[in-house]
Amino acid sequence: MLLIILSLIISFIAIVLILWFIFTGNSFIARNNRVKQTESSICVMLKQRNDMIPNLVAAVQNYAGHENATLTRIAELRSLMQQAGNEQEQIQLGAELSSKLADIKVAVENYPELKADRQFIRLEESIEEMEYQLQAARRTFNAAVVDFNNYVQMFPSSIVAGIRHYQLYELITIPEAEKANVDVKALFKN
Repeated sequence: MLLIILSLIISFIAIVLILWFIFTGNSFIARNNRVKQTESSICVMLKQRNDMIPNLVAAVQNYAGHENATLTRIAELRSLMQQAGNEQEQIQLGAELSSKLADIKVAVENYPELKADRQFIRLEESIEEMEYQLQAARRTFNAAVVDFNNYVQMFPSSIVAGIRHYQLYELITIPEAEKANVDVKALFKN
């Protein structure tokens, strides 16, 4: 009788552990897929924004000339993003591109005719809206990454993470160089 009770207890514990392992594994899959989905959303938005950039550059060049270093760097970043090997690289280049687009807004202040151009205004508003959407998508990505990373690192789910070889994701961060104040005088130098 004692042997039967003991085997029932062991069976119950084994079933609970198996169910926990399955539940935890499925939770990892859901969290991992959420991170990938938010990362993909950022890349789709970056693509949409990149499709608008040639029009913005052309409009600004008509007024500001071809020598502007900011416009050159924007064109370079757009090209690099199209050649990027993975989504993480695209996201990093996209963050730098966002800062350069902000630099254009500062540079445009020197060209009242451009500020009054209806096509430029519509284009600028579209890109600004896209920037807000990208910021929201980046925040969503970072929230999904924190949730996943917590699950990877916290006990007891860290056991399953180790068995399934889950790795931590990196948060989207802004490089130190882009946190610095914009040198407005440098933007206007040719």
